[in-house]
Amino acid sequence: MKKRAQVTVFIILGIIILAAIALLFYARSRIFFGTPTPERLEIELDLIKKQVEDCIQEISPEYIERIGLQGGYLITHPGTYRLYNNYPVSYLCYNQPGKPTCTNRMLLLKDMEEDLSKHINSGLARCINLQEFKKYGYDIQTGTRKVTVEIGKENVIVSLNYPITIKKDTVEVSVSEFSAIFNYPLGRLYDVSLDIIDGETEFGEFDQLIYMLAKRGQYVIDKQRPYPDKLYISKTKDSPYIFQFFIEGEPG
Repeated sequence: MKKRAQVTVFIILGIIILAAIALLFYARSRIFFGTPTPERLEIELDLIKKQVEDCIQEISPEYIERIGLQGGYLITHPGTYRLYNNYPVSYLCYNQPGKPTCTNRMLLLKDMEEDLSKHINSGLARCINLQEFKKYGYDIQTGTRKVTVEIGKENVIVSLNYPITIKKDTVEVSVSEFSAIFNYPLGRLYDVSLDIIDGETEFGEFDQLIYMLAKRGQYVIDKQRPYPDKLYISKTKDSPYIFQFFIEGEPG
């Protein structure tokens, strides 16, 4: 019985020693006992890059989806929108008193890109946190953060220019370019909205059924008439992403 107890004690001591050695090696890899190398810093830089790209993936969809639900605008001002399902959905064509036609508000693709860039950049400021890497003795230097959004036909590309340099003693490594692609057909639906507005400005009406047939079922367009306005809700046949907007009507 005594011999068995001694064996148990040795096993426990062995486990403690192994755990201590593992912890020592982990601490050495984190704090850089010895001379740092570019390879070691690259490992930490990869972790930083992953955090930044994870933030882009986390922050961007909210704004891309919301700009579609709000008719191309992230910030809506009084008189430019109507509430629908708790969203301030923009008027993209204003009523012409006494006429069936409307005046195009002229939503531009570049304006949507700039709006998305500004809001995603602000969102990233709340998400990116490099402080955890500094506590391991790294000197981390950052430059100005700039987001650029490109709206394509089938997707939205979010690019971030954010110079980050990590240093330890005389060794340093850097990264500055990050990006992510989101499969939202915002560009295609923007083109559909232009076609709808062209019909409304020229004829005062748009026949979505004929349009959908002409496009061979590529799009699904729902037209509703919440008095006195018209609401167009469009999406592609292969994506749940929605772009919706109002045409302002005239109360009778």
